[in-house]
Amino acid sequence: MQLEARNITFSYGKRKILSDLSFTADSGEIIALLGRNGSGKTTLLRILLGFLRPAAGEVLIDTRNSLEMSGRERAKAVAYIPQSSEMVYAYTVLDTVMMGRAPELSLFERPGKEDKEKAEEILEDLGLTHLKERSINAISGGEKQLVLIARALTQDAKILLLDEPTSALDYSNQLIVLETLEKLRSNGYTIIFSTHNPEQALMNATRVMILSSNRTPFIGKPEDLLDGRILEDLYNRELCIKRIDTGRSERIICIPR
Repeated sequence: MQLEARNITFSYGKRKILSDLSFTADSGEIIALLGRNGSGKTTLLRILLGFLRPAAGEVLIDTRNSLEMSGRERAKAVAYIPQSSEMVYAYTVLDTVMMGRAPELSLFERPGKEDKEKAEEILEDLGLTHLKERSINAISGGEKQLVLIARALTQDAKILLLDEPTSALDYSNQLIVLETLEKLRSNGYTIIFSTHNPEQALMNATRVMILSSNRTPFIGKPEDLLDGRILEDLYNRELCIKRIDTGRSERIICIPR
């Protein structure tokens, strides 16, 4: 499924955040959003979700203007995974994942047998079956992030938008989440995630988008950043960016000089 942004412009009052931004995200692609605080990463995700209306431009889902779609239609196409989600009630992991079936249900309809089977299937695919009866508030941060991904997958949406999905996780859980995104990409999902970690963008994305208040947005492949100039300008730091062979694959790393 394809997600396209055309000439998106957005401002908060007199402060312009995004200006004439255009890009396309295709099936089997991971786009990482990089940028300093206030550069527009979260704003862009909210526009893509239909939560914010741009001052100019449009968002297309498989060539259809997203604002012409109902909220239910958008939910069946695009799923959002926040940084974290604290539940007021101690729902089980299984109940939390079944909440993703809401776009398929009428206002007062409860999830049925098929909805439960769908949720259990996704939990099994993500290796979370052993947690299904646990309280969502009694599992680790990494496990909770995977549960939020599982909830999004039960919507049957093929476009996943994630706002800093690893920001509160330890290194091991960061890797688990990123490896899960790679598996979903290989299964044809379209994925856009924001991050403050340039290495995650360089190592885990098929393309990188860099938003900055003082320059035109950059959109390109990770290897296009090897000379370091764009990232050095973004972070105002001297950086060393190298391509390395891990023995299993080639990766691009970023460290300060």
